[in-house]
Amino acid sequence: MRVNEQGRSMIEMLGVLAIVGVLSVGGIAGYSKAMNKFKTNKVSDQVQMISTNIRTLFSSQRTYSGLTNGMAVQAGLIPTEMYETVSASASGSVSAELRIVNAFGGEVVIQAVDQSDDGDEMAFALSFDQIPQSACVSIATTDWGGDAGSGLAAMWIGAGASGSAEGNIDNISGPTSSYTANTNIHLPGDTDHGLPYSIVDANAACAQSLNGVVWKYF
Repeated sequence: MRVNEQGRSMIEMLGVLAIVGVLSVGGIAGYSKAMNKFKTNKVSDQVQMISTNIRTLFSSQRTYSGLTNGMAVQAGLIPTEMYETVSASASGSVSAELRIVNAFGGEVVIQAVDQSDDGDEMAFALSFDQIPQSACVSIATTDWGGDAGSGLAAMWIGAGASGSAEGNIDNISGPTSSYTANTNIHLPGDTDHGLPYSIVDANAACAQSLNGVVWKYF
């Protein structure tokens, strides 16, 4: 009897361990999905807050000339939660550097860009790097607004560092049919590549495991 009872106890223990293992895997997957959604929503909040702050500060000027990461930090346009200090040894500089990072840990670049003419600097770009594919698709298909109140002029999504995309969105104000070389550029109200991105276009643009996203505002 004792042997049989011990055998049943061991089987029961193995069963419990198996159940715990299944629940743990499910819990980890659920947590990862929840964190991804939280960070995606956080990116949306960060973009809206920064763009609103910048447009408010420059509302009395015709251009965004002089807008950089450093200027944005000094003017208090960036939420403090987005600051990351890079040590002097890591940055290669004499003193520590302050970086701006998004909710996924990717670098954020803020700078003036051209709206319709070379050198007019009547727009600015917010570039977010290292956006995971699933979050990228969600961001692309979000309605960011296309009226004058939102100020959104264009979006670019693609592989690699988004900071290199500013050249692709300079001078873009007309239909994207004029920019067929880069179909990852979408404009509010455009008949060919409008905003928000369609599911098909979003999946095509967010093709990498980590992607860059650029918002252009005027």
